[in-house]
Amino acid sequence: MRIIIILSFLLFFVSCNSDKKELTVKKSSIESFSRTSVKYAKGFTIKQFKEYKIITINNAWKGDAKSYQYVLYATEKPKNILDAMFIKIPIKSIACMSLTHVAFLEKLGLESSIVALSGCDYVSSFKIKNQIKNNTIKEIGQEQNFNYEMLVEKSPDFVMAYGINSASNGFLNKMKELGLNVVLNSEYMETHPLGKAEWIKFMAAFYDEDEKANEIFNQIEKEYLSLLALTEKIEAKPTVFTGMPWSGSWYIPGAKSFQAQLFKDAGAKYLWLDNNEQGSLVKSKEIIIDEAYEADFWLNQNSYNSITSVTDFDAKFKGFTAVKEGQLYNNDNRLNDKNGNDYWESGVVNPHIVLKDLIEIFHPGLIAHEFHYYRKLE
Repeated sequence: MRIIIILSFLLFFVSCNSDKKELTVKKSSIESFSRTSVKYAKGFTIKQFKEYKIITINNAWKGDAKSYQYVLYATEKPKNILDAMFIKIPIKSIACMSLTHVAFLEKLGLESSIVALSGCDYVSSFKIKNQIKNNTIKEIGQEQNFNYEMLVEKSPDFVMAYGINSASNGFLNKMKELGLNVVLNSEYMETHPLGKAEWIKFMAAFYDEDEKANEIFNQIEKEYLSLLALTEKIEAKPTVFTGMPWSGSWYIPGAKSFQAQLFKDAGAKYLWLDNNEQGSLVKSKEIIIDEAYEADFWLNQNSYNSITSVTDFDAKFKGFTAVKEGQLYNNDNRLNDKNGNDYWESGVVNPHIVLKDLIEIFHPGLIAHEFHYYRKLE
């Protein structure tokens, strides 16, 4: 279902960028600063000065070699900084290009600031659904059909977007021509579940809610690490693989992906750890059938919602150990009426709950937990 969030939304990256380097600061005006603690996320840093803060985004997408800087100030715009986007905080309104952005804002209690959203039909949040119903949140549109006129009319403080590749420039340039500001968010590039969740600090900075974000994240981290302390003691680790074929190809998480990290932290052995891929990699269906035939668990079957629907796709799947043992689980327990999947929405700020689901799958009885995002296929 991640395709709903990444591939269905044509995204863009921010225009105010420079080569990967620190902001240019006039030597006569250099100030001391403190660095906001970012423990797991690799894609952003926050430097806190007395009167402003500087956020730097790195690795916006695979292969990108640029840095993107934002200077956030509450009173007077700093005059000693060059080559950056300046944003007066706290912001009052925002347009979001991803449901993960919505999840961060709702966790912070800032959902009322959202005025436009891409993918309204796929929203799971009850609060956000009400805002859409009440017409306080407008649909931005998707792919080639963005509603630029509506965005201009709404005039948000900025549009929060993320880019997939340089082709995103076209949409960004169009927004620039219309006078819209764009801020880049590259949460999806993170390879650790806690790294993804830590982008709540990035979101909160624009609202001057840094302390609240730190409190929320610290609690998430505490719960996640307490679960990890349990699974690290487990010696017998079951094997697991994921996905379903598409047009003869099988897309699987890379060994350095957040999904592989979740399996490891839940006390399971992911089948494909012999690569350095942080995103997805592709294998043929025949290779998967050969390599996953005796795996203990089969997870994340996309839109296939029963064992029968899985084996109807290919009768060879009936011979899989996971199928014969009935150990198929899908992360589709929280679908809305348009097949929007809350796993790809609120899951980003609830890695500890996702981890609990996985522990319950791989090691039932180790903790007291009822499935939230996952369910067992029948």
